[in-house]
Amino acid sequence: MSDPRNDPQPQDLNSKATQVALRLAVVGLLMFWCFAIFRPFVMPLVWAIVLAVALRPAFVGLERIASGRRKLAAILFVVVSLGVVLVPTILLSESLIQGARSVSSQLEGGELKIPPAPERVAQWPVVGPTVYETWNLASTSLETVLKQFRPQVKALGKGLVALARQGAVAVLLTSVSLVLAAFLLLRREAVVKTALAIGARIAGPDGEEAVRLGGQTIGTVAKGVVGVAAIQAALAAVGLLAAGIPGAGLWALIILVLAVAQMPPLLVLGPAILYLVATDASMVTIVLFSIWSLVVTVSDGLLKPLLLGRGSDTPVAVILIGAIGGLILHGLIGLFLGAVVLSTGYRFLCRWLAPGEDAQPV
Repeated sequence: MSDPRNDPQPQDLNSKATQVALRLAVVGLLMFWCFAIFRPFVMPLVWAIVLAVALRPAFVGLERIASGRRKLAAILFVVVSLGVVLVPTILLSESLIQGARSVSSQLEGGELKIPPAPERVAQWPVVGPTVYETWNLASTSLETVLKQFRPQVKALGKGLVALARQGAVAVLLTSVSLVLAAFLLLRREAVVKTALAIGARIAGPDGEEAVRLGGQTIGTVAKGVVGVAAIQAALAAVGLLAAGIPGAGLWALIILVLAVAQMPPLLVLGPAILYLVATDASMVTIVLFSIWSLVVTVSDGLLKPLLLGRGSDTPVAVILIGAIGGLILHGLIGLFLGAVVLSTGYRFLCRWLAPGEDAQPV
């Protein structure tokens, strides 16, 4: 009988297992290394894909204007889109800086005065007496109130500074992503073909269907949530600037955050109306700004059907959780990406649970 230890078959199996393990280790190391190198570009690329899907109709329109010259359309796309992003940002940033300097100088010189609270404030339910008392104290001695609420004011200031910093990063990231989106749209047929091929390679026909579903969902959420929020923030910024509200840029940024999270802009515009009342603004300004604030708040009901053609079937809770989770994970830009990515995942889950529905084309 032959000794099993001298049998060549187990030795061959051990050798093959060792070779497979080494190959897997090398491939795993290479993949990890490639990901580490590419990691700084993941967020700009994902955001570029979202922008490319959402802005494809605009790019096609520019292509028609350029008589079918796609490279010229790409250049026009970059110039126009960067102008739309950067020009309002610069204008609102200047407004924010000037407003902060004005408030700071008035505080230092003791020139910042708050008028006494109207008597009707005391009649507000629950918080009326407290608000009335604090408001009157601030009108006589603002310094005392600021000292009393120093921890809260300090925390609010830090939060606003952090939000402004995240806004600057988001604008920079969006600018880079818009340039990348132009390249993707320039070669959109090849990009779509590659995406479908990857989906088919991973999961066959179901993978291709998943890619189409992902494209449809990204377009729907990007236009119906992010697009509407951006328009509402822009409209609010116009009203804030026209009414002379200090720091209009920061308040517009907060409105953008709230609108993506499906919360009404009136949460910011309401206190702005109270500010105009408290600073003895003209009645015409107060009335016009109040009407404008209501128009901005209810505009999503008109904008969503116009941008989508039909309502989105993604629940508000999914968009809200995605926006908040993305904000926590990736900062301000994650507010938009989180809503899009979680909504896409939700649609994939629904399609997996009910596979009979037809996917829409990319």
